[in-house]
Amino acid sequence: MVGLYGASLIRRGFSTSEEPSALERVVARAARNLAIPRSARLEVNPWKATPEVLKESRESFLGRCATCHGVDGSGKTQVGRNLYPKVPDLRLPQTQNLSDGEIRYIIRNGVRLTGMPGWADPHDEQSDDSWNLVIYIRSLRQLTSEEHAQQTATMGSAHYVGSKACQKCHAEIYESWRKTPMANVVRDPHEFPDAIIPDLASNTVSKFHGEDVALVYGSVWKQRYFTKRGNDYFPEPAQWDITKRVWRPYFVAKGTDWWEPFYPPDNMQRPTGPTCDGCHSVDYNIHTKQVAEWNVGCEKCHGPGSEHVKHPSRGNTLNPARMDYVQASDTCIQCHSQGRPVTIPIDGKYYDWPVGYQVGLNLSDYWNLEEHTLGETTFTHYADGSAHKNRMQGNDFVQSVMYRRGVTCFSCHDAHGTDNYAQLRKTADKLCLDCHGPLLLNGPRTGTIEEHTHHKAGSPGSSCVACHMPKIATEIADVKVRSHTFAFITPAMTDKYKIPNPCTSCHTDKTTSWAAEALRHWPERSPWRVG
Repeated sequence: MVGLYGASLIRRGFSTSEEPSALERVVARAARNLAIPRSARLEVNPWKATPEVLKESRESFLGRCATCHGVDGSGKTQVGRNLYPKVPDLRLPQTQNLSDGEIRYIIRNGVRLTGMPGWADPHDEQSDDSWNLVIYIRSLRQLTSEEHAQQTATMGSAHYVGSKACQKCHAEIYESWRKTPMANVVRDPHEFPDAIIPDLASNTVSKFHGEDVALVYGSVWKQRYFTKRGNDYFPEPAQWDITKRVWRPYFVAKGTDWWEPFYPPDNMQRPTGPTCDGCHSVDYNIHTKQVAEWNVGCEKCHGPGSEHVKHPSRGNTLNPARMDYVQASDTCIQCHSQGRPVTIPIDGKYYDWPVGYQVGLNLSDYWNLEEHTLGETTFTHYADGSAHKNRMQGNDFVQSVMYRRGVTCFSCHDAHGTDNYAQLRKTADKLCLDCHGPLLLNGPRTGTIEEHTHHKAGSPGSSCVACHMPKIATEIADVKVRSHTFAFITPAMTDKYKIPNPCTSCHTDKTTSWAAEALRHWPERSPWRVG
């Protein structure tokens, strides 16, 4: 048998990109397991899976392990699929059935004749986070068939109970989340007197009074005010520009949203239920016009929680972190995108959010992203298809290389809250350099960041997001937010398509010709990529 296998191997060659045979997999796994001493197998993890430990271990995993194992532990990366033996899927029983001690031994000592290095530093035991990594690897475990069945049943039977019900078991996460903008996007000024940011008396655009305001929307970029009539809310015709600290008119003008032609040109005849409330609440009911909870609560991302509150288990709640990259990101894209429902109208009304969708379902069954014709500039898109206006992070992101490689929204953002801008897991540049540091596989292909950016370290021009996430999408008036395609917009594209580029957006005293000429003299740049 060995002879036949050897002959077959000689005939077909030996490529690392090929899938190992069943025999090779068995032999490799047996050799790995036999190399682990008994004393290591019996070691007990001294760490517990607290939110803080999981957060720290995730950072370590993403920085150290994700290049080969992927952000989700699947091993479906360029490196992982071209190693031999293949990088294992850490979510599967072949890894999850190992003891904590066995997994830790592999992390610390590596596996001979594979690409798995040993991470132990005998001279620096204090920096050993292998036990933490074991905890994170355990969190990657896929649901069992029984848990999948339980999850399916729960989606059909559970009801919404509100974020407060999560506080008892998830106190740390709850306390962090409730300080986020998503937890405070909608506020009742009668319950929260400080909800209204400006002095309403300073409003010279269109007067209204505090007693007219039933709900306040927004606290970061702009703030809008809604009055209640019957069971519906209607927008006041003035909004507060938080950045510029000025009042501006608020009215969706002709041609600036797909649904505009279907509603009279009067704010008091444009209820927020069809246009806004589905994204600013949990479980907005289009028939009763009631919500389970205002704001982006826990159940917006984890599904109805009644069963999980009664009997907490992995099988009766939804966790986007255990979904494939499409469903995982759709949890965010359901609201952070411009589009329209698959069915139009619904009961005679035109909704600007995916009616009927909840996490765990296929968003594409309920929602179409706004279409775009290349070369055409519209209210929503620039000519290249990147976002011209805000609330299009999803439209941008699905075009990106990172999305196609399985990166998700929460690879960068933590919806539970952080101290960083936009709830980033780390400050922006540190986050980018985890995967795109000098000489790493994903670039840049230079020895230092300065060589890549041609700007002094720490300067605005040396920031990753300055060039790859320029502020070109209109939030309100002349206030812009960042693009999420991560593509570099060249000065030539500004000349050809009128898309703002990061070079002359920063060097406002220079021309696109100057910027294009400068790029042509950067030796590590292909001239075909900057023209």
